[in-house]
Amino acid sequence: MNRFDARQRGYRMPAEWEPMATMWLGWPVLENREMLWGDHYARVEEEFALAARTFARYQPCKVTAHHSRAERARALCGPGVEVVSVAAEDNWIRDCGPVFLQGSGGQLAAAVFRFNAWGGKYQPHDGCQQLAQDMARAAGAQMFNSDMVLEGGSFYVDGRGTLLTTESCLLHPNRNPHMSRSEIEEELGRMLGIRKVIWLPGNPDEVETNGHVDGIASFIGEGKVLVQSASPDQGEYFRTMQENRRALALATDATGRHFEFLELPSPIVSERFGSERYCDCYANYVLVNGAVVSTAFGVAEDEAARAVFARAFPGRAVELLPVTAISMGGGSLHCSTQQQPSSSSAGSPGAHP
Repeated sequence: MNRFDARQRGYRMPAEWEPMATMWLGWPVLENREMLWGDHYARVEEEFALAARTFARYQPCKVTAHHSRAERARALCGPGVEVVSVAAEDNWIRDCGPVFLQGSGGQLAAAVFRFNAWGGKYQPHDGCQQLAQDMARAAGAQMFNSDMVLEGGSFYVDGRGTLLTTESCLLHPNRNPHMSRSEIEEELGRMLGIRKVIWLPGNPDEVETNGHVDGIASFIGEGKVLVQSASPDQGEYFRTMQENRRALALATDATGRHFEFLELPSPIVSERFGSERYCDCYANYVLVNGAVVSTAFGVAEDEAARAVFARAFPGRAVELLPVTAISMGGGSLHCSTQQQPSSSSAGSPGAHP
């Protein structure tokens, strides 16, 4: 039997600015993840509920919550949010959930990759490994499987054939040590329908994800990239981000076009809840129909970030939410979500709004 090939079958992964049917949001679990949330777990739950209710003002939102937390999630999120009971031990569904694909006729499919908890960092993670199939079934999506380990936060697509990722993550030996760079590129093309991979250096010092791209840079339109900046006094992090910026400046997309850039400020955050993995960046934002949603850290840089988001996504509301406790887990809103595309945009990649 022939293997699935997204391009041959007419499937693609739409860009995140294209119309969505549903925004999926993961719910945090305390058991076996005390090292993430500790005594702040109740506050973290309240912040996830705020995010869910915010998303639901713009489009349908579905929350995946562990069986033991589903009723609590329903109570906090309210009647406007659907809660789906699952076995997943984590809220980071960007990484362990499915990658939704859209067919040329509007049909929904799900690319299901292997998940190994970011190189074996957390146990147990059997429920997370199962989540992609659980979500795909709940969405009514046909599933196509890959043997490659891949997390959704490790890449962005522009919906027109280009994928952006990092060497520090996808080439790390704790993911797919048996695969070469070219073999990884081939599998990304087969499963997601892309034609070109842009490799950034990434951030090898980032311990949780080994430098996911959704804390570094994202496509915001055709030929447009939003980049997380850093200040010189941030030392090695500043040098790392400069290397990523230089790599982007040299890159071209699948059509041969160089990129236009916008830069997000770097927040000067003092309240980190004692977390060594704290995600203190605006780049981990989420798009929903009609809005862009990120974190308000309660610092001076918030308003500058708001202005950049307004430029990056004209016509969308800018929602900066006080969800700083979520960042102690090593990620934020983008890491905790996964978009399900709308069938209404099938066959039309669309333009930057």
